[in-house]
Amino acid sequence: MFLEDIDILSMDICVQERDKYIAETRASADLSVVLPYLNAMFPMANYNPNSNSIKFKYGRIDFTLAGDRINLQRFGSRTELMELLDWVRDLINDIHASMDELTPLHTTRKIPPVLTLYSLLPKTNCQKCKEKTCMAFADRLHKLERELSDCPVVNEPEYAGNLAKLEKAFG
Repeated sequence: MFLEDIDILSMDICVQERDKYIAETRASADLSVVLPYLNAMFPMANYNPNSNSIKFKYGRIDFTLAGDRINLQRFGSRTELMELLDWVRDLINDIHASMDELTPLHTTRKIPPVLTLYSLLPKTNCQKCKEKTCMAFADRLHKLERELSDCPVVNEPEYAGNLAKLEKAFG
């Protein structure tokens, strides 16, 4: 097994969402070798080959991997943290075991600027995405804290052209 253990180094309250937590952990292996494969698996991932790091979302949880570190944000309890660490350990081990069959992506995806994203959103400020404004949603989308699917309005047929442009913008 490539990745045996993940040790929790710290767990603190998330500053942005006081009912959520952040954690810093250390893996028993250097994860650099699997990062390009994770980049290929998660279309909204932010991979940086220069720093050997990747940031991606799994549901509402933000993961950042670099070297032997795995940082998580927005989980609700220590129990959920343990479940997420089991999930990411299994994912990394599955990827490592299948690397001969998978195609890595070694390039960084360009994340569109906030104003570009905003220009393609409905601008209804309907708050169905749980953000106060479409500009706030665009900012969170740019930071990879939200996904296009979180905006139910942009997924309506009348915005299909903009949705296609948004999807293309993320490559």
